[in-house]
Amino acid sequence: MPKPPITQLTPKMEAQALLLDAWTLTAEEETLPLAQCRGRVLARDVFAQYNIPVVRASAMDGVAVNAADFAGGEQPDCTGWRPGQEYSRADTGDDFDDKYDAVVPIEQVRVLPEGGLVFASDTEIRPGLNVRPAGSQVEKGSRLCQKGTRLTALDIAAIGMGGYDAAPVRRRPRVAFVPTGSELVPVGAELARGQNFDTNSLMASLLLEEMGAEPMLRPIHRDDPAAIEATLDGLLPQADIIILNAGTSKGQEDYCGQLLKRRGHLLFSGVAAVPGRPMTAAVIGGKMVLNISGPALAAFYTLDWAVKPLICQYLGVPVPKRRTVQAELTAPIGGPPMSMCCMLRLQREGDRLLATPLNMRGQGSVGSGVLLTADAMYVTTPGQGPKAAGETIPAELLRDLP
Repeated sequence: MPKPPITQLTPKMEAQALLLDAWTLTAEEETLPLAQCRGRVLARDVFAQYNIPVVRASAMDGVAVNAADFAGGEQPDCTGWRPGQEYSRADTGDDFDDKYDAVVPIEQVRVLPEGGLVFASDTEIRPGLNVRPAGSQVEKGSRLCQKGTRLTALDIAAIGMGGYDAAPVRRRPRVAFVPTGSELVPVGAELARGQNFDTNSLMASLLLEEMGAEPMLRPIHRDDPAAIEATLDGLLPQADIIILNAGTSKGQEDYCGQLLKRRGHLLFSGVAAVPGRPMTAAVIGGKMVLNISGPALAAFYTLDWAVKPLICQYLGVPVPKRRTVQAELTAPIGGPPMSMCCMLRLQREGDRLLATPLNMRGQGSVGSGVLLTADAMYVTTPGQGPKAAGETIPAELLRDLP
């Protein structure tokens, strides 16, 4: 099938497929101390090097005894027993002398001042009572964790039980983020007329870390085509993905999209997804280079649908799905002929969960600062038609439910 003319908008799902097909970089492996492995993806299966317990251990706090001393179901007189001779204390997880083969719970034993014992009258003692066999907690050679697992604190503890202090993980993809725009100033600077804060770098850095990437933030670039191209050339040997933020549309200083078209194998220019429609993607020197829109919500949405799948493909993990809840619209949502990300404010009213759309344009529109604090998001499907007030929609949670 011939490709559509580049002047046409590429459907979002087709654009996503083009990105994934064009970027086939294979993840490298590195070994990290376990304390640094949280959230990283395991590169190989990990197998236990030892049995735990090594021989056997007590299953509870108690007294280790020889079950043969209680043969026949009658208790001997234990008031003259001595610790280390006829019995031994054995706390949970402890090893104890091989001459003992049963553990009596401490709740069923009274220890006399002279060291002797008195057992509860209903105590039944048999070989192996409350004794964990060798390897009952961790068996040598057993698989502790499977490759491709995004490691949690519990996974890391399990690997440590196998006798390791480090683990093989997949290297995080290096994603460079280059903010462009002569109007930008760093967060925290004094804002003057015609200026805007570079909050996208902060947002992108945190989102990329959540996705499993290693962010490479670059300073603000003024609208200088030669300087932007020089930065791109310097990043190509270092980064796996390069994101040029802003300069995507048709303004007189929008150089970035034109740069990708001139330098790379163009995948698409313009995507049927809003916000963020004027997006360009190209492969340059084997690296994925994206030019994404400058508005904050457009940058977030594009990172979510375009960059996150690339990072997950590299790491060999599925794209995580947000928790979705059914919510009742308090106002209509349009049905544009493209994917639209609509931010929502959620509110409980009795047993109902209400979703109020936060509009970017038109009557009742709100600014970026409000949009970015939404509780959930809803993404329309091209051709689905509008949603009326009172209809129920699936809302993807961006924070815990109110």
